[in-house]
Amino acid sequence: MNQKKKVLKDNASIYGFIFYFAALLLWAIYDFFVNDTIGLQLPILFIGFALFLWTKFFYQQKKAKESS
Repeated sequence: MNQKKKVLKDNASIYGFIFYFAALLLWAIYDFFVNDTIGLQLPILFIGFALFLWTKFFYQQKKAKESS
Protein backbone atom coordinates (compact mmCIF):
# COMPACT_ATOMS: atom_id res chain seq x y z
CA MET A 1 0.00 0.00 0.00
CA ASN A 2 1.47 3.33 -0.95
CA GLN A 3 1.80 6.31 1.35
CA LYS A 4 -1.23 8.19 -0.01
CA LYS A 5 -3.55 5.25 0.61
CA LYS A 6 -2.23 4.89 4.17
CA VAL A 7 -2.91 8.55 4.88
CA LEU A 8 -6.42 8.31 3.44
CA LYS A 9 -7.10 5.20 5.53
CA ASP A 10 -5.87 6.94 8.68
CA ASN A 11 -8.03 9.98 7.96
CA ALA A 12 -11.08 7.80 7.33
CA SER A 13 -10.63 5.99 10.63
CA ILE A 14 -10.26 9.28 12.49
CA TYR A 15 -13.40 10.75 10.90
CA GLY A 16 -15.31 7.55 11.64
CA PHE A 17 -14.24 7.68 15.26
CA ILE A 18 -15.19 11.36 15.57
CA PHE A 19 -18.69 10.54 14.29
CA TYR A 20 -18.95 7.55 16.64
CA PHE A 21 -17.73 9.65 19.58
CA ALA A 22 -20.07 12.58 18.88
CA ALA A 23 -23.13 10.39 18.28
CA LEU A 24 -22.70 8.39 21.49
CA LEU A 25 -21.81 11.46 23.55
CA LEU A 26 -24.86 13.40 22.35
CA TRP A 27 -27.07 10.36 22.92
CA ALA A 28 -25.70 9.97 26.46
CA ILE A 29 -26.25 13.65 27.27
CA TYR A 30 -29.79 13.55 25.86
CA ASP A 31 -30.57 10.35 27.77
CA PHE A 32 -29.19 11.86 30.97
CA PHE A 33 -31.44 14.93 30.74
CA VAL A 34 -34.55 13.01 29.67
CA ASN A 35 -34.29 9.93 31.92
CA ASP A 36 -31.90 11.17 34.64
CA THR A 37 -29.73 8.09 34.15
CA ILE A 38 -26.64 7.31 32.17
CA GLY A 39 -27.28 4.27 30.01
CA LEU A 40 -24.87 1.98 28.23
CA GLN A 41 -23.76 4.75 25.91
CA LEU A 42 -20.89 5.95 28.08
CA PRO A 43 -19.34 2.52 28.76
CA ILE A 44 -19.54 1.76 25.02
CA LEU A 45 -18.01 5.17 24.31
CA PHE A 46 -15.13 4.66 26.74
CA ILE A 47 -14.39 1.13 25.53
CA GLY A 48 -14.39 2.34 21.92
CA PHE A 49 -12.15 5.26 22.85
CA ALA A 50 -9.69 2.94 24.60
CA LEU A 51 -9.61 0.59 21.61
CA PHE A 52 -9.09 3.49 19.21
CA LEU A 53 -6.20 4.88 21.24
CA TRP A 54 -4.63 1.43 21.71
CA THR A 55 -4.71 0.67 17.99
CA LYS A 56 -3.38 4.14 17.16
CA PHE A 57 -0.51 3.64 19.65
CA PHE A 58 0.17 0.11 18.37
CA TYR A 59 0.43 1.23 14.74
CA GLN A 60 2.58 4.23 15.66
CA GLN A 61 4.99 1.89 17.46
CA LYS A 62 4.96 -0.51 14.52
CA LYS A 63 5.65 2.32 12.09
CA ALA A 64 8.51 3.59 14.27
CA LYS A 65 10.11 0.13 14.40
CA GLU A 66 9.83 -0.28 10.62
CA SER A 67 11.46 3.09 9.95
CA SER A 68 14.36 2.39 12.31
